[in-house]
Amino acid sequence: MITIREICPSLLFASLFVLCVGGIAPRALEAQSSRKRSPVMMATVTPAVTTSGSDSKYIESIPLVNKAYRDYVRGRHAQALQQFELIRRKDKKQPVARRYLAEILIDRGDFDTARKLMGSWGGGGGAARPTSTSRSKKGSDGPVPLFNWNVLAPFKYEGRGSLKKEYEPEKEPYNPTARYKGDGQICRWRKAEGPRVDFRRELDIEGSGVGYGDCDFVSTKAGWVKLGVASADGIKMWLNGQVIHENSARRDISEDAATVFAWLERGKNRLRVKVDSRGDEFRFYIQVYEDVGEPSRAFLTNARNGLILLGRKKWDDARKELLEAEAARPDHPEVAIGIARSFLEEGNLVAARSWANRGLAKRPGSATGLVVYGRTMLALGQPLKAFDSLRAAYRASEYESAEVFDLWIASAQQHRWGLQEGLAQLDKARGLRKAKKAKELEAVYATAEAKLASTFVGLADLSLYHREGGDRKKAAELGVLALTKLSPEQVALHCSAQWLLDLVKDLRATQPDNQAARESILQLVERVDPTRSDLIREILALKSVKGKSAVSPKIEALLKKRPEKALYKEYVNRLFDAGDHEKCVEICRQGLAAGIVSRTLRIKQAYSLLALKRFEESEDLFKGLLEEKDYIKRANEGLKKVAAARQSAEKGGRSLKMRKR
Repeated sequence: MITIREICPSLLFASLFVLCVGGIAPRALEAQSSRKRSPVMMATVTPAVTTSGSDSKYIESIPLVNKAYRDYVRGRHAQALQQFELIRRKDKKQPVARRYLAEILIDRGDFDTARKLMGSWGGGGGAARPTSTSRSKKGSDGPVPLFNWNVLAPFKYEGRGSLKKEYEPEKEPYNPTARYKGDGQICRWRKAEGPRVDFRRELDIEGSGVGYGDCDFVSTKAGWVKLGVASADGIKMWLNGQVIHENSARRDISEDAATVFAWLERGKNRLRVKVDSRGDEFRFYIQVYEDVGEPSRAFLTNARNGLILLGRKKWDDARKELLEAEAARPDHPEVAIGIARSFLEEGNLVAARSWANRGLAKRPGSATGLVVYGRTMLALGQPLKAFDSLRAAYRASEYESAEVFDLWIASAQQHRWGLQEGLAQLDKARGLRKAKKAKELEAVYATAEAKLASTFVGLADLSLYHREGGDRKKAAELGVLALTKLSPEQVALHCSAQWLLDLVKDLRATQPDNQAARESILQLVERVDPTRSDLIREILALKSVKGKSAVSPKIEALLKKRPEKALYKEYVNRLFDAGDHEKCVEICRQGLAAGIVSRTLRIKQAYSLLALKRFEESEDLFKGLLEEKDYIKRANEGLKKVAAARQSAEKGGRSLKMRKR
């Protein structure tokens, strides 16, 4: 039997135990519980566009997709088109490739093909149409910010080579207990809340450096997303161990300064970033957009229908469709030009001119837009503007549009303007010369010459025609003859200094002893543009001999005061011919930075960089020239030379290493 004496100590102990559990212990348990209830929170993403197949298939295509997209953003549409087509041949369901192929087609005004391309989205086993599952949970269409980062810094900044250099943290997966020898201190991973991560604030560091960020987030399903990336200076990104983006740009931080596409695996995904800083800002910000987006189907449908109705001459119905397309996607040039045509056909000339100007502002070389504008100017009684526009339209068609040529000739005859007839025939001769149709060319040129030989404008254009064909002797003769049709005062009013400079060059090449003729033309240049005369004289006097310096500080000083394309080209050519490639690169950059748009400067710069064995810079310039229609062949030749020179340099380097061993 248990006595009271035996029970009391037990009761006393029980009471103390209850007090402990009910008093002190709950606080400890609460603290323990709070630690358990606040694990590291992960952002959750639900991709809107998913496809079937293994993750590895899509993961492999990420770098190719992002490279093609970068070319698209930089305006290298021909190159981007080629790369996206290659991606689609391997994966017809690839949503990013499909979207930007459609964008390129839309930009070119090929709405029908773009609509067909986008029409298969979501049908017949293709890519899933965007869903609103994740957005309904968040209650907005906004991006998903990434938070709860782990950061590591600073490592020694190595200039532009910092992103290429492999520091210790890149050689192993994330290890929260790891310690690394950084720039003057031991670096450990530290937690940073995010989504905007500032290394200086989080780690109390100053100066230049290299830092890392590591973040986990969850994707509810596998699929494509785009990342909006902001960084101060260069950034490199890995997703699940694979490099998906690298940019060594020097810039101020701005939200979504770069867009990066990625394939997320279902479940946990790990993103690592590497950021370098020259000493200013040292931070980054990344957010995830669940939808890669697609062009407006309403815009495509309205634009396509509007152009079809224009072809059927249903002007009012066409305009309604095109105005709806304009509302969905403002300022598309083909849509604006289509609206202009509908107004023109109905006699509303003021509206037609306004919309044509709007379209040509976005696409100056549109043959259709130039014809609409030319017809409008004819109807408004402004034939000179009309003829200029028709000539530009004929050239935009590469001298092949019989419709434009016939309109130009008929309008010139109606206005009894023989000069315009002659200019039209000479442009036709240009097209025949290009097509190598010698028999037809002879008759057309004779007709043009008969109408042009009596005027300054006609003789000047005949001179240009022969210069383009390589007959500089004939060009010089006709140019000098043209000047006899004008007084010095008229030359000052009607001639460009560039045309006169070209004539001086033709004379120098074909009549080297005729110094008097060249001097008389230079005196005319002084009338046209007195401040330019000194620069022209300096350049003409400069001799470029292989292996000898062609540098002229006086020319460079004058070019800075008077940055002109033709004179930059002259100076650059002389530097290049002399083999002074360092100076050639410097002057090309100076001219391009001054706002000069010149493919000659770009190609000379590319070849000079190649000669200096700066292969990456040279390759980038040649790739940029692939977008220039007349330079595609030369750009491809340059790229082949870069590849061959790089291979030769690497082979030579390996041979040198072998000899040293």
